Amino acid sequence: MKPQVVYDVRLWPADSPKTPLSAVLTYSSSDPYAVALLFTQGRTVTAEYVFARDLLAEGLRAPAGQGDVLVAPHEELGDIYLAITLTPASGYPFLLYAVRELVVDFIDQTFRLVPHGREQVDVDAAIATILGEVTS
Repeated sequence: MKPQVVYDVRLWPADSPKTPLSAVLTYSSSDPYAVALLFTQGRTVTAEYVFARDLLAEGLRAPAGQGDVLVAPHEELGDIYLAITLTPASGYPFLLYAVRELVVDFIDQTFRLVPHGREQVDVDAAIATILGEVTS
């Protein structure tokens, strides 16, 4: 099993008074360029967004991303959050806020596991996975 980081993160919708959603950020050295944001209900994953680790890291400092995942710092009443805009296949975007320090801790752990510039991908395994999905 490849080393990984799994981190509970508190998220809440923009139109909600900090009503938390159950979510987990995950990172695995087997896919070193990506992080996953998993929404859970109990032990069941109800939605998953996979996007670049660098996008999440850049979004901590300045607005980053395009398409279905956007990340930006957000300040409200002196507190700094991370605003994450997700656009599902239905096309209706929704905005979530995260406690910035939790995301900073998560990103720091991922860079300790696989430093920036040291990412390596097992190309043969990736091709085998793709071909396995195509032929299945």
